[in-house]
Amino acid sequence: MPIRTHFRRIIRFPRMMLWAFLMEGVETKQMLHVYARYGRGKLLFFTKTNDPTPEELQKAKEQLKDIPRFLPFFIVVVVPAPGVTEGYALLAITLEKWLGRRISLLPSQFRKVLANKQTPSPPN
Repeated sequence: MPIRTHFRRIIRFPRMMLWAFLMEGVETKQMLHVYARYGRGKLLFFTKTNDPTPEELQKAKEQLKDIPRFLPFFIVVVVPAPGVTEGYALLAITLEKWLGRRISLLPSQFRKVLANKQTPSPPN
């Protein structure tokens, strides 16, 4: 790979990580809304029109599993120390590759960014 390509990746990395943080926040907010609608439907028996679909509940369940994976990244950002976020991400990626799918340490949005999957690019 040319040096120019590596340089572009290095320059874009902090912006992509910030975008992943924002997207995790959006997904968590959506999860809370789904569970609130679900709980409201269980408590108020007469309102069944706005119940979440099984697909929405499954997506919310997957996002709920992402919260413990997201907390170490959040703590590292709140207590900034140079290189800690990158070190944790490198450690998490290494452990996931070494152990396969038996362990999952990265939140879904971070996994997309770090695995170079096609994610929506952050706004300019």
